[in-house]
Amino acid sequence: MRKYLVYFSVPCFFIFPMLFVYQASLFGSTQQGLSDENDYPVDVTHRTPQRVMAFMKRSPKSCESWISQLNTSIPVLLIDVDLLKALEKNNCGSVSPSKSIMVGVDVTHLSATWLLTDPRFVVLYYTNETGKDYLDFRSDPRKIIPKKFETRWVGNVEIPVNIPRFLGFSTRGKFIDCMNLHIPRTGMKVRMPAKPSSAALAHLRDELIENNMFPFLNGGTLLGWYRECSVIPHTADMDLSVFAENYNPEFVDKMEKNQSGFRISRKFGMINDSFELTLAPKEGFKVYIDIFLMYQGVENGTVTHNWVGGLSPDGTKYKYSYPVYDPWCAADLHGHIFWVTCTPNEKIVKEYGALWYLDHLTSKYSWNSSGKNVKKNGKWTKDQMKDVYKVFKGKK
Repeated sequence: MRKYLVYFSVPCFFIFPMLFVYQASLFGSTQQGLSDENDYPVDVTHRTPQRVMAFMKRSPKSCESWISQLNTSIPVLLIDVDLLKALEKNNCGSVSPSKSIMVGVDVTHLSATWLLTDPRFVVLYYTNETGKDYLDFRSDPRKIIPKKFETRWVGNVEIPVNIPRFLGFSTRGKFIDCMNLHIPRTGMKVRMPAKPSSAALAHLRDELIENNMFPFLNGGTLLGWYRECSVIPHTADMDLSVFAENYNPEFVDKMEKNQSGFRISRKFGMINDSFELTLAPKEGFKVYIDIFLMYQGVENGTVTHNWVGGLSPDGTKYKYSYPVYDPWCAADLHGHIFWVTCTPNEKIVKEYGALWYLDHLTSKYSWNSSGKNVKKNGKWTKDQMKDVYKVFKGKK
């Protein structure tokens, strides 16, 4: 921020707009976004009360016309929450004509200083690096979103096509950093090379998003990211979770119909109880990825914790409990965006104990007894096991 204030210190009338930009959060609103009145957009560069009233007496403009008024000589990404919601409903007449619209602008256009004083806009700059699969916004706090989303153009205005999904990205965008601790390891065989395994995990992330699920890191993968900003090299698999209420069973249907880049290795439990999938990519680096459905723990009508399940071959069920989960912060894992809990230390201490920062070999870690948050949770019958314990060809 300091460099912008220095750069625009002369003339001084640039200072206020820059502070305005810096303080605005990604996809937020700077003014009352949706008006209860029958307001319609006007040419805000020449806005006067007389022109507004004259405009409102004419026929309301379509959303396309509304957007066309935002056209500029450089490309801008529409990220304004209020206007995006109005676009989804095709009801742009509900957007106040006095509202400044939030747009994202690539830092390659920093020289277009006139944009900062255009009353139509609140500007947030972002970087779009080739080696990363997310856009990195210079907001306060810093926010990142996946760059893989379909858009359309109205002039030089880029508009997300799947608006609910894009807004889902925005609400999950607050960046959180890892600890980057040095973990001494010597003479250890690397079972999980960081970059190819992270790339495979990102591929699965994209497929889950396409099926309207937002996955987040959990278990050893969350620990590896938080502790050392990487993948634990001696781990045997990677871990994701999806909230049970967010689960889409069509995802499994597509894999069974060979409409996915992944195959099912194992399927445990039932959708409403201890459901777990183990998947492997059909091509590229062979990595097994566990997806756990995360459930709400309810006591006396109140959600007191979250939990995921586990299942042993003899039918014993296990329950891994966590403090109420808040997974919607965003993190970087080798150039890929993943969602994580906003309070990773709390969740990791709960599962791995106070000495979580020490390395423990996977070969000496028991999945159903070493965790500090695991306990037995009943047992499936032999007949039930025929339905809830399935290991497929090419098993793990």
